[in-house]
Amino acid sequence: MTARRDSAKRRTELVEAAERALLRSGLSALTVRAVAGEAGVSPGSVLYHYANTDDLVYELHRTLVDRYVAARLRAVSRIAGPAERLARAFRSGLPAGPDDASCRLLYELHGLAARSRVHAALMSSLWDREVLLYETILEAGAASGAFTLRREPHDLAQALLAMEDGLGLHLVSHNSAVPVEHALRLLTAFAADQLSCDLPDPAAGP
Repeated sequence: MTARRDSAKRRTELVEAAERALLRSGLSALTVRAVAGEAGVSPGSVLYHYANTDDLVYELHRTLVDRYVAARLRAVSRIAGPAERLARAFRSGLPAGPDDASCRLLYELHGLAARSRVHAALMSSLWDREVLLYETILEAGAASGAFTLRREPHDLAQALLAMEDGLGLHLVSHNSAVPVEHALRLLTAFAADQLSCDLPDPAAGP
């Protein structure tokens, strides 16, 4: 049991080291040697726990996805009103700015889905979980009378998420035409129009 705990701890430490290395140098420079140097261990120790770099990168991607979704769920769970919950969902989904570390890493790793089935499956899972987040908020708002849905909740949830993802990509790409508050205003205005309701002013902050 102790050996298993030690192994799990070491694997977690290596994922954390890979995260730091990726943030510093990018995916193209993420090697076993780079992770080993970041973790303060030998390359052989990395390979003992992860057969190759691909396995380690996948575990890092999965960890970041789970952390991101968990943070979003925590953020909205603290809010009671549907309109306020939707506004918090927008803010929790968008990068905090162009240097948002977690979002920068996620967008970089998402690119692996184009040539990897396991990363593509991870991306599909992330999409489904985030659509469900929005769909749940929309259905609760409709049930309470706060929202008037002009289309199916699932379809609107997908539209909101697609818009959020696109804006987020421009944010981490340092597009000066899309600062965070402008992205929030665009999402809020679209949602308010679709739901025939007033939503909290994004300028008011979280």
